[in-house]
Amino acid sequence: MALMILQTTSNSKNARLLIRKVFKKGLTSCVQQDVIRSNYLWKNKRIREKEILLSFKINQKDFKKMKKLILKWHIYEIPEIIGVRVNKVSKSYRKWHKNTLKV
Repeated sequence: MALMILQTTSNSKNARLLIRKVFKKGLTSCVQQDVIRSNYLWKNKRIREKEILLSFKINQKDFKKMKKLILKWHIYEIPEIIGVRVNKVSKSYRKWHKNTLKV
């Protein structure tokens, strides 16, 4: 496992769609989701709203495929797609991830 993709969306319907599509393509071993409060600037206005944060565990080689999938199915004009390199992972979790994605 090389990357964790952080991604937000505004509703559970879009979150479920993204999760379903990513699992169908075999790009992730695990997705976590949580309701968060986001504050950001959009078109010169401060926005404060609830969002759903999705955290996908993927292989680094699949980043471009993941990005393409998110851009295709996301409801935002400019979706957040942040890849965080994972440097430290327990051996047992790494093994599970590799076996799950058959890499």
